[in-house]
Amino acid sequence: MHAPARTFITVAAVMFALSANAEGLTRYKWKDAQGAVQFTDTLPPEALQAGYDVVDAQGMVVKHVDRARSAAELKADADAAATAAAAKQRIEEQARADQQLLLAYSNESELITAQQGHLAAIDQSIKTVRASQVDQEKSLAEQTAHAATFERDGKAVPLAVKQQIETLRKSIAEQTAFIARKQAERASTAKNAEAELAHYRALRTKQSS
Repeated sequence: MHAPARTFITVAAVMFALSANAEGLTRYKWKDAQGAVQFTDTLPPEALQAGYDVVDAQGMVVKHVDRARSAAELKADADAAATAAAAKQRIEEQARADQQLLLAYSNESELITAQQGHLAAIDQSIKTVRASQVDQEKSLAEQTAHAATFERDGKAVPLAVKQQIETLRKSIAEQTAFIARKQAERASTAKNAEAELAHYRALRTKQSS
């Protein structure tokens, strides 16, 4: 055999060997349902469900791929991640709120004064509306008595008088509802103020320790 021909055959053999080794790099290692280790050149559904390793020609693990997760598992993971993120956000927001609280009031007395100011503003709002309501109740009583004089005389109550009575009743009802809302707001504000003061004291104690 001539030298060039032998050289060509040798080169071809080397190339074939390299190609075979290269193909051998993409192999998969996984365990079947019985726990037996399997090596394959392709990925069967069982391997995808169980998880597998990508191995080289020497059987060394190049990369691990976890098993395919079900839709329910993926949703559970997403829900858990969302819950953790929300918890982290709450912690961060509370930390910012605590910092703002400490910066806003240099001592306990300043906080108490501010809280009392909020309650006083609500009280003033209730007092103002209640005073207006008393006046309107007086006007309603007068208009109702005025309407009664027409009825006693057997006459129809003028439309303007009826409308005035209706307007006063509606306004008084709205004011009653407003006062009830403000009273509930005051109770809630007072309760929150107690909790805020206790929290402020705890923050100051922690800060000084």
